[in-house]
Amino acid sequence: MIEFDIGYYTDFKLPNNSDIPEQLQQTLRTVWERKYRDLYETGGNSDVEEAFVEVMTAFGMPHDPISHQRYVYIAYGIALAAKPTIKHYFPEEHKADIIQGIVSCWLKDGGEIPETWADTLFPNINKIGKYQATDEAYNIFYGLMQTLNTKTAYNAILDIMYDAITGDPISGFTEARRDMFNWWLIEVIPAAYCLQLPSTLYSGKWDFPPLSQCA
Repeated sequence: MIEFDIGYYTDFKLPNNSDIPEQLQQTLRTVWERKYRDLYETGGNSDVEEAFVEVMTAFGMPHDPISHQRYVYIAYGIALAAKPTIKHYFPEEHKADIIQGIVSCWLKDGGEIPETWADTLFPNINKIGKYQATDEAYNIFYGLMQTLNTKTAYNAILDIMYDAITGDPISGFTEARRDMFNWWLIEVIPAAYCLQLPSTLYSGKWDFPPLSQCA
C-alpha cells in the first residue's frame, strides 16, 4: 500500500473496532492506491469524483433505514469538521448548531424529512457570500439536511464530499486535500458504516508544508 510522507493519515489503517464488508474494505484500498489530479498530486491522473462514486457504490445505497442512517453519519462527520470555519467567520451565527440538534434528534428517532426543509433553512444557499470557505461550509450543512431525506441523500453525499475535500470549508491548505481524502477513507467511511461518527474530526488548524514539498 502507498504510504505518504506528509500528512496526518499517511498509511492505510482502518479503526480496530470497524466491522465493514470485505468488498468495501477492498474498494477503500483500491481507491487509496491512486493519485488524483483534483487533489494536486504529482502524477495524479485519476478523477476524485469517480472515486467518491466507487466508494459509495460499495458502501450501499440508502434504501433501508440502517443504510440511510449510515449516509447521515458520513455527512454529519464531515459537517462537524467544517463547523469551525463557520464559527471562525460568523461566531454569532447559530444555524450550524440548530442543524446539529436536528440531525442528532433524527439519528435517535428517525422519520422522513420534507425535501423542502433544507431550502427553508437555507433560502439564499446559491448566493455567493463574502468568503468561499464559509459558502462551502454552509453548502455542506445544506447537504447534511438533504441527507435526512432518502430521495436526496445520495446526491447530497457526493456534493458534500466534493466541497469538503476539493474546497476550503475544512482546511484552507491545498496541501491538505489528499490527507482529508485519506481521513474520509479510513476514518469517516468505516465509522459511518458502523453507525458512528469518526473518532477524530479533521482540523483546518493542522499545519502543512508548502505544496512544492509535497511530492
